Amino acid sequence: MPAPRFDQLHRQPGPWFVALGGAGMFGANFYLYGSGGEWIAVDCGFALTPTPSGRNSVSVPSLAALERHDIKLSALLITHGHEDHIGAIPHLWRALDCPIYASPFAAQLIRAKLDPGLSWPRLQEIRPLEPVGIGAFQAEWIPVTHSIPESHAIVLEVAGKRLYHSGDWKLDPQPLVGGLTAQARLQALGRQGVDVIIGDSTNAPVAGASRSEAAVQNGLQDAIRPCRQRVIVTCFASNLARLHSLAEIAFDCGRYAALLGRSLVSMHGFGRAQGYLNSRPGFIGPWELGHLPREQQLWICTGSQGEPAAALGRLASGNHPHLSLEPGDTVVFSSRLIPGNEEALARIKQGLKEQGVELIDDDMQPAVHASGHPPQDDLRQLYGWLKARHLLPVHGEPYHQQTHMQFGRSLGLGGLVPNNGDLIDLSAQPCKVAELPHGLVEIEQR
Repeated sequence: MPAPRFDQLHRQPGPWFVALGGAGMFGANFYLYGSGGEWIAVDCGFALTPTPSGRNSVSVPSLAALERHDIKLSALLITHGHEDHIGAIPHLWRALDCPIYASPFAAQLIRAKLDPGLSWPRLQEIRPLEPVGIGAFQAEWIPVTHSIPESHAIVLEVAGKRLYHSGDWKLDPQPLVGGLTAQARLQALGRQGVDVIIGDSTNAPVAGASRSEAAVQNGLQDAIRPCRQRVIVTCFASNLARLHSLAEIAFDCGRYAALLGRSLVSMHGFGRAQGYLNSRPGFIGPWELGHLPREQQLWICTGSQGEPAAALGRLASGNHPHLSLEPGDTVVFSSRLIPGNEEALARIKQGLKEQGVELIDDDMQPAVHASGHPPQDDLRQLYGWLKARHLLPVHGEPYHQQTHMQFGRSLGLGGLVPNNGDLIDLSAQPCKVAELPHGLVEIEQR
C-alpha cells in the first residue's frame, strides 16, 4: 500500500478515515477523520498486554503518522470514559495540543488523570443531541447504553457525508444507572440518511440480544442469597450499575458492603459526585465491615482480570491488609474475561481454591454478568434504525471485524475491514488508498 499523497491529507475534501489504534486489536482506540486538511480524532485510549509476571504492560498509539505527515488535530472527541478510550490522554495530549470534547462524567475522569501543575488544552463539556461545529465538521453526541454512564455514539457531518461512529454500546431497556439509548434520534438519522457506520465489533460473533443490568441484579441476588459465609464480588470499577446493584443486594440480603481497591473507591466517588449512585444504605469502610460477622459481609473488589497487585490478587495470595479469606467464603466473578488474561486469572482462581473458597463465574451462572457490547440482535436492531449504506467494523481483533463485516453484508451493508494505518476514502464506496505509519509505544508505569 503506498504512502498517502500531500493533497489527500491536506487538500481533498474526502472525507477520510484512518484508525491509528483499535482496528485489529482491543484497546488503544484512536480514530482520525479528515477533510480538506482539517483533522479530528475520536477517543485516545491505551492497550494492555499481559506479561509473564502476570502484570500488564501499557501501550499508547504512536503519533508517527501525525508527525511525518504534518497532521494537526483540531479537536479530540470522546465517546465515553473507559480506559481504552481515554487512558492515553495524559501521555499524548500535550503532543496533540488540541481541545477535548467530552461528556461531564468522562471529563471528570479525564481531569483526575491530569497533572494539575501543568497547563493543558481546553476541556469542553458537551451536551448530548446538541451539534457542535468544529471547522469543517459538525459533531453530535448520541446517548447509548453501555457499562459506564454517559456513553455516546458520535455523528459527524462533513463533506456532504453523514458518518456514525458507534463508540461502545449495547441495547439495554433497564440500565439501572444512566439514561436510555436515544432511539428516536437514531431512527431520525436513518430517515435523513447515514453513509457509513464505524462500528463496535466486540460481540459481533455472538448470537442473541444483550442482557440488561436489571437482569444481572436479579442474577447476582440469586447467586449471593444462598451463601452462608463471606461473599466477595469482583467487577470492573467503572460499572456503576453493578455497584448500584450490589449495594441494593447487600441491603436486601441482610449484609453490609464495602469496596476494596483504589479504582473502585475513586469511581464510586465520581459516581456519587455526578448523582449516579444513591443506593441504600451505600457502602461502609473496610475496617467496619471486617469486624462484622462473616455472614453479614459483602465485599466488592478489583482484580477481575487476574491482576496480581489488585485486591482480588492479593486476597488470592493471602497478603491483603484489610481482609483474609477463609474456607466457605464465596467469590463471584461479575465480569467478562478479556482475551490475553487467561493465565493470570487461572492463577488467581487456583489461589482462591487452595484456601477453600467457593467460586461462581458467568460460565456457572451466566446471569451474574452482562457484556456492554452488542451481539447480533442488537446490531440488527440498530442497523435497521440507521439504514446506513456502508460499514467499517473496528474495535476488535480481525476475527471480530471480519465476522461483523459478514453480518453487515447479510443486512445489505457494503464496506470493508480496516486495519490500523489504512487511509480510507469515504467520498463514495469506502476504499483503501494509502497506508500511514502506525503502532504502539509502551509507557513506563509509575
